[in-house]
Amino acid sequence: MKQIVKNKPLTGTSLLQNISMILPAVVLLLSGACSIKQFVPAQGILSENRYAIIRDDSLIVAVRIQDYSGSNSAINNRFFSVYLRVKNNAASKRAVDSSNFSIIARGKQFDHIPIEYLLANMQQASLLSSYRDPFNVDNNDNFLREEAKQQELYYELIANAFRFGNILPGGVKEGYLFYNRDIYQTDSFSIDVLGKSIGFIKTKR
Repeated sequence: MKQIVKNKPLTGTSLLQNISMILPAVVLLLSGACSIKQFVPAQGILSENRYAIIRDDSLIVAVRIQDYSGSNSAINNRFFSVYLRVKNNAASKRAVDSSNFSIIARGKQFDHIPIEYLLANMQQASLLSSYRDPFNVDNNDNFLREEAKQQELYYELIANAFRFGNILPGGVKEGYLFYNRDIYQTDSFSIDVLGKSIGFIKTKR
């Protein structure tokens, strides 16, 4: 006759022990799954708080890869953004030319996208997402409110974008440059800053 072995019921103590053994593994798995990748300056690049710091005889440039922080977060779904801060330490004006700050990724060059193109892209996206019935007064009111909101987003983007040109002595210019979003798919790239190639690599946050 076979002996029937009954499983002992889990007591409160044993249940807690099992949970305490499983919980660290679950937390480890979740932390790995939820980790977000970001670009940081490559090894050997002078950096601070994820900014790459570049100096020449009179300019100090800080470059950081970060999402656009304005109200229109949808921009981050369509473009790759870089934040710049340029300070002029010289006693005279210094010009920052728009030919600077091109990105090389996987052997392909990406120039920054003009602000005019971004504004046109925002306008197109707004038109495609809204429909106005000319015979519906309430709909027209909503359309006017949405149009006013879009105008605020346009002005905000213009204010936050980096503008090329002269920097006065002791002055600082800062803002975003935008590029093709395909750069997000790379594990590393370099950006031309004042004629120097500055590398960035993708790492987990």
